[in-house]
Amino acid sequence: MLDRIGRYRIVSELGRGGMGVVYKAHEESLNRFVAIKVLGEHLDADPVYVERFLREAQSAARLNHPNIVQIYSVSEEEGSHYFVMEYVSGLSLSRLLRSQEPLDETRAAGIILQTAAGLQAAHEQGVIHRDIKPANLLIDNRGLVKIADFGLALMGGAVSRLTAT
Repeated sequence: MLDRIGRYRIVSELGRGGMGVVYKAHEESLNRFVAIKVLGEHLDADPVYVERFLREAQSAARLNHPNIVQIYSVSEEEGSHYFVMEYVSGLSLSRLLRSQEPLDETRAAGIILQTAAGLQAAHEQGVIHRDIKPANLLIDNRGLVKIADFGLALMGGAVSRLTAT
């Protein structure tokens, strides 16, 4: 595992997906934790994947809403592309559903309403997520839902579609 990415000290690996790895990191200059998504090494040399990765960061960065994970920056270091985003302390809805009894109606309705509010804010900015699923809904320790992973998002007016069927 990496020790550092730019000015960030890697703390742990949070997850892996088709496009890369997400790490929990400490931003020492501001004394806060962040999440860093790093494009997979096998994709760094492919301009199509680099463009998709950058588009994901740009799509989410356009959005400023309590129910959407905030993007702080996007960068490249020694040929490795990454973006830095808000760290959400909690669980994905997917993990939450696997770890306990079924959700009661009130809690489920709250999750649905918060997700809908985040999606509405994205749609108002011309961003369509296209990959809403329990793994992409993060629930922080206070119960706030954060929509993550805009990797398949389509921005309004997009000239090219970089996603495959």
